[in-house]
Amino acid sequence: MNDETAKSSVIHKVLDILLLFQNQQEQYSAEEISQHLDIPKSTVYRYIRILHEKGLLEKVGSAEYGLGAVLIEMGRKTLASNREMRLVALPSMKRLAEATGESVSLMRRYNHRAVCVESIEGRHALRVTIERGRTQPLHAGASSIILLAALPEDQWDEVLDVPLERFTNATITDLGELRAHVRDVIDQGYAISDGEIDVGARAIAVPLRDHRNEIVAALSIEAPASRMTNEVILHYIDMLKHEARTIHHELH
Repeated sequence: MNDETAKSSVIHKVLDILLLFQNQQEQYSAEEISQHLDIPKSTVYRYIRILHEKGLLEKVGSAEYGLGAVLIEMGRKTLASNREMRLVALPSMKRLAEATGESVSLMRRYNHRAVCVESIEGRHALRVTIERGRTQPLHAGASSIILLAALPEDQWDEVLDVPLERFTNATITDLGELRAHVRDVIDQGYAISDGEIDVGARAIAVPLRDHRNEIVAALSIEAPASRMTNEVILHYIDMLKHEARTIHHELH
């Protein structure tokens, strides 16, 4: 292995450690990282030391590590960069939340992930919540599919992490099936997810367009499947499309 190849390998492994924190688990021990990534524990400790020195990881308790202050600050600045979109979309989101009683979220794409940049939690005791800052892959979830569909088809493979991760039995993990699904979403102008990431959760999402008429975000309503019936979804589609048009007008 030459020097350049060795350096590339190290960079990829260090990034893989950071990308572990995209999952629901917020803290990992060196042993868990070693098991997840199939990296010797001694090597994991060496990489953790580097990340800790740079402020990208911090020690939590006696043996676990979480995201460091530098990454948290970068995340805060990323959210701040969406301020205009969030401020324009928030009145529409509040109207949707008030009318439905369900959770409403605004998501944008960053590289290979969909990121929630604003959310309003539903009023029901049993609700589906997408916290601000949550990320999810582009192959699962209504908002994710909307954001994937915004790209030219010849770019889909570039932003999908293959093999596609399976979260539930409803997650689409076959690339051919996913492509067909995304084409259908483009034709119909909205996306519906039914337990693709969280069992028992449904969501409906529509695209948001900027002043150049380009899709820059996804607006969605999330609820337990028991309340979001097919009849309710049809009503929510109309509501979402109406508010999407309002936001588009405000962004001009």
